[in-house]
Amino acid sequence: MKTIPATLQAHYDEPATTTTYLCRMQCKDGTVLGFTSLDADLTFNDGAGPVLYRADNGFRADRMQATADLAVDNTDLHGWVADTGITEQQIRAGLFDYARIRIYRVNYLDLAAGHEIIATGTAGETKFSGSKWSLEFRSLTQQLKQPISKLYSRTCRAKFGSQPVGTAGEQPTERHPCRKAWTWIAGTVTAVNATEPDRLFTDTGLTQAQHHFVPGVVEWVTGQNAGAQMEVDAFAAGAVTLTLPLAYPIAAGDTFRIRQDCDKTFSMCGARHANTLNFRGEHLIPNDGGQSMVPGAQIERA
Repeated sequence: MKTIPATLQAHYDEPATTTTYLCRMQCKDGTVLGFTSLDADLTFNDGAGPVLYRADNGFRADRMQATADLAVDNTDLHGWVADTGITEQQIRAGLFDYARIRIYRVNYLDLAAGHEIIATGTAGETKFSGSKWSLEFRSLTQQLKQPISKLYSRTCRAKFGSQPVGTAGEQPTERHPCRKAWTWIAGTVTAVNATEPDRLFTDTGLTQAQHHFVPGVVEWVTGQNAGAQMEVDAFAAGAVTLTLPLAYPIAAGDTFRIRQDCDKTFSMCGARHANTLNFRGEHLIPNDGGQSMVPGAQIERA
């Protein structure tokens, strides 16, 4: 049952109201962002501290779907990129990824009246159209839709590099871990491809054999892309090709670290990682469609 402060409900009952929507977004790095559908900035404290809800990026929620059963509530949140607010580059760099979202309704002429919680959930897919961004909102019941049982598969189900639950460090943990330790190699960009400076670069200090880092992961330490990670699509003679473009161009002198990953096959598990004792798949089952039952074999980032 939803609880609405009495003062706010009394305002709702009036013939004319002065309400607006606020969107509180907590990013994965702890940064808290605020957006409002009003045409002026508001500072509101929901009990977790004051947050500035900005109007320059705009905010609008549409097609809100909510039910009393366990169906996933969802809507699309719309806003605009702005030089003084959230920029397109920041969003493309992963600012909204896995963000926690709360949508409030308040009386903007009497913020002391409290707030009504309209929705609580997480950020989904983000899309761009011109200078407008559109963010998919998924309610907390989305988590109930995730499978909790293990399916059999010909490829490994463990996250590459995962360690037993409770292990300290940056590597992921799970009940049935891979146990292979990540090996990061530090690097510095010595040259950037002029045609695709956000995707192709060279480090002459990387002397490993061709395809050594395929599949692999690059994490940027310095430069405009610091903190961002991207999968490696090709590697040869120190030249690295990333799977997708980064949010910002790569520059000579940018530092990074790079490591190998795994394609989850039994052959790579043995030949590259010598880790077949921890292989979490059933590679000897008949090839009769078993691969289509893989619950997910994407490269895991840090």
